Amino acid sequence: MKLPAFPAARRAVPAVAAGLALALTACSGGASTGAAADDPNAPLLVWTDSTRQPAFEAYQKANPDVKMKIETYDSAALLTKIQLFNRTGKGWPDVLFDAVPNEVASLSSKLFDYAQPLNDLVPADVQKNFGTANAGCTIDGQLYCLKNDLAQSVLWYDKTLMGEFGYEVPKTWDEYAALGQKVAAEHPGYIIGTAGFKFVYYDFFWSSGCPLQTVTGPQQVKIDTKDPKCTRVTNLLDPLIEKGVVSRSGPFDADVVKLGKEKKILMMPGASWYGDFVFKPESSYALPQGRLAAAPYPTWSGESKAWSGATGGGIFLVSKHSKNKKGAAAIAQWMATDPGVQAEAPTYPAYGPAAEAWAAKRADDPFYAENPIPALKAQADLINPAESNTAYGVEDAITGTVVAKVRAGGTLADGMEDLQAQLTQLAQSVGYAVN
Repeated sequence: MKLPAFPAARRAVPAVAAGLALALTACSGGASTGAAADDPNAPLLVWTDSTRQPAFEAYQKANPDVKMKIETYDSAALLTKIQLFNRTGKGWPDVLFDAVPNEVASLSSKLFDYAQPLNDLVPADVQKNFGTANAGCTIDGQLYCLKNDLAQSVLWYDKTLMGEFGYEVPKTWDEYAALGQKVAAEHPGYIIGTAGFKFVYYDFFWSSGCPLQTVTGPQQVKIDTKDPKCTRVTNLLDPLIEKGVVSRSGPFDADVVKLGKEKKILMMPGASWYGDFVFKPESSYALPQGRLAAAPYPTWSGESKAWSGATGGGIFLVSKHSKNKKGAAAIAQWMATDPGVQAEAPTYPAYGPAAEAWAAKRADDPFYAENPIPALKAQADLINPAESNTAYGVEDAITGTVVAKVRAGGTLADGMEDLQAQLTQLAQSVGYAVN
């Protein structure tokens, strides 16, 4: 099965960048922007994905006096391209949509020297209406991006099956574990989640606050896979994996898709976009109308809030090299906040008022057994702030360690020591001190 195009993976910085990071963090890296006055007539180059291209074109049509050139780009080559532009002193896009939110950490760093702080370019009342959504865009007090959409975790469940089996939706992870043991005993062959894919980081480790990307200061991170907030994840999932009620595969693997089509997925912790893009499509689980519901995320023991992770959520950035920063910021702001644009967006908007418009169009969708919006809205402000955007990604390390162990018949716990070593090496290679 093919993954939806928009929830992107967290990319690591290119190898050439990693090799230079330690040297450049000690000095002023990147091209100098000087103090040239803003030119409101300067043309603006926009880089986007194909999903957002029509909205940028709508802005251009509504503002014919704004000189814009809109291009789609190869997202996998973004950081390499920025390095090239830094060497040649030209070519930077004035406005950038980036589907990989953690790249703001690289693009705002001295190594890449790209992102323009937006604190003074976006009105304070607009910033306020994002709530906590722009927390990942804020580094050392500077707002370097505007969040486009959220991918907050919720607990998806088959309401019809829950009723048939006589089960209650769990409100805590302890209840989730207990229900999983019950399902394994009473309804073997049904599952309540998956652990054999990199999203296990977002759905469980991030929501738990496991310190894998916990920024503690400038160029300082905490990585500690022995932390209780990490071990409680392995303690939760490994017994359920052994029982077969949490799959060793990933949510997009053929065997899990088959279970979806057979209506044998009782629950699935996952991103807010799972309903429309995983459970609904004929090419995926093809769950019939009127069965799927969303509940707030379960709460970890000892926590007062039901923290989510976040699997995706793009960002808009403005180039510090732009000759028309105000014009570029106006475009980014419009894209992130316009209710008309965001109401038609495929995923949950980050901007509060736009999210209301988006929700109004989906509240009565007959695909769902009940309105999923209250759960999505509840979790929108509960993405765990313990994890931060960093210049190193975690997905490859997660895939090569804990996920590899699970898929090979082992446990998540078996891979935690290797995960510690890999992430520590990654972080240090791009200039972080690990504590």
